[in-house]
Amino acid sequence: MSKKNAHRDDKEAKAYNWVLLATLLLVVFLVVQTPARIIANFLPNTTRAMFQGWGGTIWSGQMNSQYKGVQGQLRWQWQPLALLRLKLGLKLELITAKSQLQGRLLWGGSSWQLLDSQGQLAAQDVQQILSGWQLANNPIIIEKLQLMRTAQSWQDSQGMLTWQAGSIDYVLNGQRQRINLPPVQLLIKNEQQSLVMSLQDTQQAANLATFVVTGSMLESRLTQRLLSYSPNYRGVAEPDAIVVTSSQPLTSL
Repeated sequence: MSKKNAHRDDKEAKAYNWVLLATLLLVVFLVVQTPARIIANFLPNTTRAMFQGWGGTIWSGQMNSQYKGVQGQLRWQWQPLALLRLKLGLKLELITAKSQLQGRLLWGGSSWQLLDSQGQLAAQDVQQILSGWQLANNPIIIEKLQLMRTAQSWQDSQGMLTWQAGSIDYVLNGQRQRINLPPVQLLIKNEQQSLVMSLQDTQQAANLATFVVTGSMLESRLTQRLLSYSPNYRGVAEPDAIVVTSSQPLTSL
């Protein structure tokens, strides 16, 4: 009797595997055939206005994008093996007139991962996003960037951004300020459940500032060394001393 039950369970397991495989093949077939423009119907109205000129299919396609005056094209290719991990996987490439970024996105419910991200971001594109800022005309180089966010925590995040820097003009409390930065690196890692970004002076191998993202808040810690690069700054302290701290919601950026 037990052998019959075991045989029946084995047949049911095999049938379940065949049904799962057939379902997966059906999903792949639909994704390959479905036009990319269908995606626009599932986007919020505010987001939908940012994307136009859809082409290709859900499997592999592209769309034109515009955000705060920065125009570009977003290209994607579906990664079906991510379904085995119950996640949506996409290989992404973002191209503007002077910037180029690429990487892989894994999304599953309340968590997402950005993997193998690299490329360069033009200073002109950053200026348009940061209203009122003027940056030295040097590209920001992104290397081996990996971000993982689960619910409200950051995990397995790392990477590096390099910038030759130069003169930066910005507005603070209604007044235009200037700072002359040396070549810098932004080192990214996670500590406990927070994302920590350290701005380093590459010539002196010294810390200039630390930015910590916890939940939906950004905490900034600026050192005396960083502010000393501003011609208008008159403060006196040890170079590594933290002289300015602030906290603000990420949505205010």
